[in-house]
Order: sequence, then C-alpha cells, then structure tokens
Amino acid sequence: MTYLQERKVFLSSVTLQFIDTNLMKILLNTLFIFSLCGVASAATESTHMAGRENKAPGPPGYASVADNDKAMDRAVRHARKTLGFFLAALHAKKADDSGFEVKKAFVDGNNVEHLWIGELTFDGKNFHGTVNNKPRDLHNVKLGQVVTVAPRDITDWMFVKSGQLIGGYTTRVLYARLSPQDRAIFNKEADFKIE
Repeated sequence: MTYLQERKVFLSSVTLQFIDTNLMKILLNTLFIFSLCGVASAATESTHMAGRENKAPGPPGYASVADNDKAMDRAVRHARKTLGFFLAALHAKKADDSGFEVKKAFVDGNNVEHLWIGELTFDGKNFHGTVNNKPRDLHNVKLGQVVTVAPRDITDWMFVKSGQLIGGYTTRVLYARLSPQDRAIFNKEADFKIE
C-alpha cells in the first residue's frame, strides 16, 4: 500500500467516503491546484531514519519523502511482508538482539510523519510501546507517548543483532540517499551498523 493509499484509508476511517471516482478525481485535482498556489497539502511526508529519542528533528536522521516515492513504497511493502520474521525475533528476544521497534504513520491535519515506536511489546493482536522520535510537524503526538499500533499500520520494523541493523527497510532507503557528510554523522549517532 502506498503512502497516498494509506492516507485514503485513514480518511475513510474518519467517515469521509468517496463513492464516485469522478468526485475523487476532481478532489485530487483541486488539491493539486491548491498546492501549486501555495495552499498547504500533503504532497510529502516526513520520516525518521531510526528511533533515537535524543536526536532532534533534522538531517541526517529526518527526511521529507514524496507520496509517490517508489523506493519507499517498496520498503514499506517489504517490511509488511516480512513482519512475521520480526514477530518471531521479538518473541524469542535472544541475548544479542535489542532495539526492537516498529514505524507508524501519524497524521495531524495535512501533516504525516512516520515515527518509530520503541519499548515494544506485542499482545497477539497489537503492538504497544512509546514514540521514540521527537515529531517535527505533529502536535497530536509527542516523544515518549504510549501508543498502540495494529500490524496493518506498520510502515517498517527493525531490531539490532550483534550491532547490525536487521530490517529497517525505510532506513536503508534513506541511508543510501545521504551525502557522505550526513552518512558520517548518522554512523556516529546510530547504535548499529547498516550493511
């Protein structure tokens, strides 16, 4: 599911249902025109590379991503497809495994920000944990807030095994796009290695 599709699902859950596809096309065209005129729209979303509660929003740990970013869409699909592996590792919690986190998109008006959730537990139905990034554009969620996340809402997952990042598919996409200087800063701040 793409970021734009996730937004549509969210809007429909708030009872904004569009039955006529022509009406949807008109609405999307109108939003596009408004965005060209400078009216706020959600053409991009924000995401954090890794759950680091002490990292302030900004490069290199924070990035804006277009709704139609195919590499990010593939990363999200892969994370969802492999969620069973993550659940097995979370359940096993081997001695050299740490830093279990999932990522979820949070929405506040036109702002969408993908935040990492740490201190993670799974009750067989939902994940429970605390927001592990300081939101940049959101006012309805904060660092350290306790949240519940359904598996269908996960946009990524990660854990660290013997110092190596496991999962973190969106993180890997963003990491590959960093400048050499920002990559060096990220490597210094991160508590894992990306290979």
